[in-house]
Amino acid sequence: MFGRDRRTRRPSRVRHRHGRRPPRSSLTGPELPDPGARHLRFEADARAAVELLQSYLPDELRGVRFGFQTAPSGQHESRFPLLYSVDRRARTIMLYRVPIQRARGLHVDDDEHRRYFVEHCVYQAVCEYLGREPWELLPGRFDHY
Repeated sequence: MFGRDRRTRRPSRVRHRHGRRPPRSSLTGPELPDPGARHLRFEADARAAVELLQSYLPDELRGVRFGFQTAPSGQHESRFPLLYSVDRRARTIMLYRVPIQRARGLHVDDDEHRRYFVEHCVYQAVCEYLGREPWELLPGRFDHY
């Protein structure tokens, strides 16, 4: 009727399932990690908080290893065993990504407040490791608030 005659139309060279073309790859390709991935954001936010605390408390945190795990794997004797674990003998602090990221109770659920909660968990873990209260750890740091 309208347009080309069906008999003169060239057949497609490649036939795919359901007549669709092949899936497109992302612009960066499959080799590069997704920069917005949850585990990468968590690790970057937690490492930033750890570096800040290490710069303020270099003597107390010298030799302490910080680790990141997806979820808790066993019994721990921390105050918040689902968020982190502290092992003073091994000098390690282990933070658990999934429980921290899935925690409820943020009054505003956005990227900034999720980052604050990650920093809060790092701060709490360091306080428990050192056996000090949060207001004793960095005196005068938050007085302007």
